[in-house]
Amino acid sequence: MASFNLLLMLPDSKNERVLACKGGNGLPSYTELVGENVAFDEPQMYNNYFREITGIPVYRRYTFNTPNYVVFVFEQANRDNVIPRNGFDWVSYDDFMAANCDEVNKIAKSVSLHYNLSKNMPWVNAKGFTPYFAWLNSVCEKNGIRINGEIVQLKNAYVSTVLCAPTDMGNVYMKIPGKLYIAELSFTSELRKLGIADLPGWIDFDLNMNVVLMKDMGGNDLPNQSDIDTLKVVILQYAQIQKDSILHLPLNFEHYDNTIAAILDKLDTFPQKSFEMLKGTQYEISKDELAKLSDHITTAAALLKSINHIPVPDTIHHGDVRPGNIRVVDGNYIFYDWSWGAISHPFIEIVSFLHIIRRTLPNESAKEMLIDSYLQEWLSYGTLNDLKYAFSTLSVLKDLFFALVDYDWVEAIKRSSNESIDFMSADGWLLERRNYYFANVLRRFIKAPLAVK
Repeated sequence: MASFNLLLMLPDSKNERVLACKGGNGLPSYTELVGENVAFDEPQMYNNYFREITGIPVYRRYTFNTPNYVVFVFEQANRDNVIPRNGFDWVSYDDFMAANCDEVNKIAKSVSLHYNLSKNMPWVNAKGFTPYFAWLNSVCEKNGIRINGEIVQLKNAYVSTVLCAPTDMGNVYMKIPGKLYIAELSFTSELRKLGIADLPGWIDFDLNMNVVLMKDMGGNDLPNQSDIDTLKVVILQYAQIQKDSILHLPLNFEHYDNTIAAILDKLDTFPQKSFEMLKGTQYEISKDELAKLSDHITTAAALLKSINHIPVPDTIHHGDVRPGNIRVVDGNYIFYDWSWGAISHPFIEIVSFLHIIRRTLPNESAKEMLIDSYLQEWLSYGTLNDLKYAFSTLSVLKDLFFALVDYDWVEAIKRSSNESIDFMSADGWLLERRNYYFANVLRRFIKAPLAVK
């Protein structure tokens, strides 16, 4: 894995100056080398490190990579410019760029231009986190909740940022999801009305601000190394949610359409669109890969049509069922983070879940036992052999389903901007990572043998 120097960049409250080392020569930096995915680590340890060396409390806005650096871009925890310590000083962008090397100057120039600009991250603007903290205080006051400690940042990525506030009723969590291709708040707020799934307790939410305040769920996330009996209960509980959702279809609120019919409608143009989407990026596919993709798409379409006679109904679709999105509370399981709520063939969700946990299963027979237990829930819609064939078919095509979703996500990002997106910006970080994941699953699908057992 590649290693990078981690630079820590803090503009002042007006984005006219940047915090720099003595004499303006260089930015604050982390003492150890980091990997390219360090931005998905919990941000508070880096926020604390920055405060220790500079004396300034911060929250992280966004991050990005350059050839030699990972850059964390911060915002002051209060909007007053704090006097720094340990030899750090506020330096104008012009003075800073006169004293530093070309790559660091490009970083500073990009931050000066894009510090307050993002189509995806609602907190990346001139007001930053300030309106969200004001909303948090207002909601707490309205509900008789007293904040009695420091607010810490538990998560900061392109999908969302999450802050935890200790209060006299326990911890509460303010979550601000990203906007592009993420519809967590609108979907979850409607899902709550259906009453078919246990969900986190919401204190309040604001769709215009794209923010929600949640109670502490208690318990713990599903362990990555869960035993087979536990996984069986999890899968069967999710199957019950799926079956309960059938009576509510079609949904009368906004959602994504991942049904087989919708997938088939996309397949003819998917190879060329994918080729064009990645063209000019470091992840572009070759003409040979395009030809193989086209052949695979033809096979995939035939396989999908081969299960049309099995009348398993479409159901609600979470979009990212994984241990980190399943909370274990008093023996019950709460499926949360419905960021990509959709309708789909129900088996696609379990195919995805089993792929995610594949390395933690002891053997193939354990996986087959979980599949058999799940399929028993659908016997009213077909014979066990038919259901197994449908499940095997969808399992073979799992990488295609991942690639279709990733394509739609990248398309949504590009559609949001009328011009090219600077990779050294909040939205540039999002686009680069989503291109990376899209290209990876696309190539995995191209190489996969499409043979149904």
